[in-house]
Amino acid sequence: MRIQIVMSLVGRLLYIFGIFTLIPFIYGIVFETAYWSFLVTTGISFGLGGLLSYYGHETQSFSLRDGFLVVSATWILTIILGSLPFILSGILTNVFDALFEATSGITATGATIINSVDDLPKTYVLWRGLMHWIGGMGIIVLILSFLKNLGADAAHMFNAEASVPKPGVVMPRIQSMASKLWRLYVAFTAICFVMLWAGGIEPFDALNYAFSIIATGGFAPTSAGTFIYEQSNYICFVFIFFMILAGGNFAVYYNALQRGIRVLIDDFETRMYWLVIFIGIAIISISMAVQSNINDPIQIFRDVSFNYVSIQTGSGFAVSDYDLWPAAAQMMLFISSFFGGCSGSTTGGVKIIRLIILIKSSIIYLRKSIHPEMVQVVRINGKPMPTKWIQMAQQFLFLYLMIYVISVFLMTCSGMSTYDAMQIITAFLSNVGIGFGGFGPTDAFGSMSDGAKCVAMADMLLGRLELFTILVMLHPQFWEGYFIKKQSVKRYRIL
Repeated sequence: MRIQIVMSLVGRLLYIFGIFTLIPFIYGIVFETAYWSFLVTTGISFGLGGLLSYYGHETQSFSLRDGFLVVSATWILTIILGSLPFILSGILTNVFDALFEATSGITATGATIINSVDDLPKTYVLWRGLMHWIGGMGIIVLILSFLKNLGADAAHMFNAEASVPKPGVVMPRIQSMASKLWRLYVAFTAICFVMLWAGGIEPFDALNYAFSIIATGGFAPTSAGTFIYEQSNYICFVFIFFMILAGGNFAVYYNALQRGIRVLIDDFETRMYWLVIFIGIAIISISMAVQSNINDPIQIFRDVSFNYVSIQTGSGFAVSDYDLWPAAAQMMLFISSFFGGCSGSTTGGVKIIRLIILIKSSIIYLRKSIHPEMVQVVRINGKPMPTKWIQMAQQFLFLYLMIYVISVFLMTCSGMSTYDAMQIITAFLSNVGIGFGGFGPTDAFGSMSDGAKCVAMADMLLGRLELFTILVMLHPQFWEGYFIKKQSVKRYRIL
């Protein structure tokens, strides 16, 4: 059975996740704080991994469909395992709350149930930051850098974890690329940590912020969060720099380090990413200068730059309460939450590459409406885009909007207002983690009903896995060869 192939690989992946759960356990022993729930979680991770590996078997035949199932199963299981420390310790007695916190952590969304982070034992604060960091670059990309004998199978899992176009990524070298990306990810995290520490932030807090910033997560190690750094220009601009950095394409960064900075400047998506950030900051700064009561231009630029970059990249931090900003500024922030960063980044959202493809293909369509005989193709970095990628971008936008509308409807069914439902679903589906109003930068999400939390968890996972990975499994034919015999699924033609 093909399910045994999937079981074997998922089991190996859970071993590696279990190793990460040892980090807060060791920290707890060294600093004499709560740790036993992490030991139990480690045991369960290793036990489940061993069980799946024992009953599964390895094979050289590994399809893209297997990749979808491995990725989905790994993410879901790591979320469940990630919630266990909160449940076992009694910190979160509601299972839905614990799953919500773990989902938000692993998907690097940053929405939290916990009202007072200051009351948490340090081990759990560290675990929240680690969940961000593990899920930021992608669990599968992380694990591919450890497992060295997957061969072409690595490409299937890499493609399944993120369906965004990956210009310049050669499939046979996926495993080598995964290892290089994670080394770069670790290096950025270390540099960010040192710079925050140099700015006066306590080492433990600086480490957790570094985990969260590079993963574009949003969990803070203190209840006050980043609000306490509003008066520190140095710390604010360190945050801004690394949030922008995390929203860029890590593969392009690696190539730039190998071949020179010109690679970064020549990349069209990177240039458009910078341009969108510049335009967004400029528009909101003008709105604030004209409509707000703040007279200090440095404060306006600092606060606007921090909050705008944080929202667009899905970092989920705030240095001031933007709920008090003019309506036009808030609307621009809301719009930016759909954008996201570049392909190959740790951000959520639609992604800049898809927006470029959609805009360029729409312009070509309008031109062809005027000149039907014209032949023109979408080009990125001077190279024609395959029709498949254009179709994927169009399909993604349709599915994104469809899920958005359905999720908003389900949220309103739980008693939430339409306004709250619209902005909160954007925060979840784009993995931003903070919204407006009652779910703004100063609020937690514990007031939501359990049903609303389930919708939120589904949206966070869908957004993090680029929709297709999860949605493809809803089709009955996907399960042929796993639990259903081939040709046993009746095929009905609807359209």
